[in-house]
Amino acid sequence: MTKRFALITALFLLTAGPAFAHHCPLDAEAIGHALVALDVSDDVQADVMALRDKGMTEHYAGNHAAAETTLAKAIRLLLNNAK
Repeated sequence: MTKRFALITALFLLTAGPAFAHHCPLDAEAIGHALVALDVSDDVQADVMALRDKGMTEHYAGNHAAAETTLAKAIRLLLNNAK
């Protein structure tokens, strides 16, 4: 339970907003760690990975606002479906 709490706290801190501008790679890395640590269904895992990949594609294209929004969706999906 403590591990899950620490992970959720880290995910929220990474999505705190403008103070962490252009933190897309950090979000993507946190999502990867969360996928390993949290118990989610295969469907949710596939959706989260697709959102993470889309967010990083947006990041590399220079569209950081869209990337941050997409990665935040992935994080919310993970948190809402963690068992």
